[in-house]
Amino acid sequence: MAKKTTSEKLGTIGERKAIDLVKSILSPGNEDIAVGPGDDCAAIKINDNYIVITTDMASEKTHFPPNITPYQIGWHIVAINLSDLAAKGAKPLGVVIAAGLPDSYDVKFLEDMFEGMNSCALTYDTAIIGGDMKSHDCITLTGTAIGKVPQSEFMSRLGAKKGDLLCVTGTIGNAGVGYYSLKHKQVPENRAAFVGLFEPKPKLAEGMALAKTGVVTSCMDISDGLANSLYQLAELNRVGFDLFFDDIPIAPKAFELAEKLSIPIEDLTIYFGGDYELVVTIKSDSWEVAREAVRAAGAKLSQIGIVTEKRELNLIKEGSKEILKNRGFEHFKWVD
Repeated sequence: MAKKTTSEKLGTIGERKAIDLVKSILSPGNEDIAVGPGDDCAAIKINDNYIVITTDMASEKTHFPPNITPYQIGWHIVAINLSDLAAKGAKPLGVVIAAGLPDSYDVKFLEDMFEGMNSCALTYDTAIIGGDMKSHDCITLTGTAIGKVPQSEFMSRLGAKKGDLLCVTGTIGNAGVGYYSLKHKQVPENRAAFVGLFEPKPKLAEGMALAKTGVVTSCMDISDGLANSLYQLAELNRVGFDLFFDDIPIAPKAFELAEKLSIPIEDLTIYFGGDYELVVTIKSDSWEVAREAVRAAGAKLSQIGIVTEKRELNLIKEGSKEILKNRGFEHFKWVD
């Protein structure tokens, strides 16, 4: 059957609708494919496990500011792929990299970039196991990460229901601090503020710890921002969320920078991406189980809201309620 065509531009429909369009074209595959397009990873049944696979692309034109080093470029492409494995509770098995690079770049750039890739992989007990390299007019990198998780522990995006607790790992706002510091030329001498933006830390230990509890009803990483991620979960699960802003674990530097630059704190935190924390919904009677599991993994889990039956997303701050905006990073356009 011929597909209906449209004259709309990708910049008009955005990444989410483009993905939905592609999903409507693709065939479902065989019975061994447990999870296909639409989640953080695909999942293929192998005995009692899932082999999970994800791929992520980064381009010089959309991802890498001028201040980033070749080492950080390499770290970044590996980290963002491992973050998808973390959201499924999977242990990494390996990462494959396809690199498109301009002919004019020197060998030192290549060496430093792959040092960053290798360092990130080793940090999370995995390795770069292959890939491809071609000439390209700008830096374009594609990573593919492969992992394994028991079928009983796989954390899907689908499953949130009314009354579940909304939680997040770590702190929010570190990437926003780095971005707005660069944008407004608030460059600290030690450049530590940019680590959260340039060298994200995938939450693999937290993801595997949460997966083993069996109390998680849905999970994804918040690479595109907390607000935008909640809209994706809400649409998929046909639920709503009450998000309690005062309970969000916000990085102290975010408050400092927001005040200094007169920027709404929400813009540095819930409406900005790049933090690569995990947002999860958990069973209402299982808060202590989830919190202790993450604590034992050396990290922190915070309750920041609740899943509601009414399909609306509310931001509750200092006792007042407003509609949570669907804002965050989306390729082909910015979501306003």
